[in-house]
Amino acid sequence: MWWHVKKEGNMYDEEFTKENRMVGIVWANKRDIELWFGYLGARQCLLGIQVLPLLPISEVLFSDVDYVKDLVEWALPALERDGVGEGLKGFLYALQGIYDKEGALEKIRKLSGFDDGNSFSNLLWWIYSRS
Repeated sequence: MWWHVKKEGNMYDEEFTKENRMVGIVWANKRDIELWFGYLGARQCLLGIQVLPLLPISEVLFSDVDYVKDLVEWALPALERDGVGEGLKGFLYALQGIYDKEGALEKIRKLSGFDDGNSFSNLLWWIYSRS
C-alpha cells in the first residue's frame, strides 16, 4: 500500500519512514505528508482520509495489527492540538478498536460529532463486529 508507511518498510527513504506512518499525496515523482485540506502535522487528517469510509473492506486494508497500533500511536498526539474537531477522531478510534475494543469504545461514546460518511451507529457496528 503506497499510503501505509511501516517502520521497517523500504518503500520510502529511511528519514521519511522514521517520522511518518502515512502519506498524504503520492505524486508521479514524490510523496507529501500534506493534504489538499488540513494543515502540516494534521496526522488525524492523514489517517482519516485513508480510512474514510469505514466499511467491511477496511478490515482488509488495515489487517496488519502491529502497523495499525503503530499508526494510531503516531496519530493520537495530533488530537491534543487546539482546534482539532471531533469528526476525524472517530476514524482513529475505529482503528484503535482493532486491537483495543474497550478503550476505543470509551472514546467513541464521548464524541460529540462525526465526519461526513461516518456516524455513531457506524462506529458501534465497527467496534462490535471486531472478533
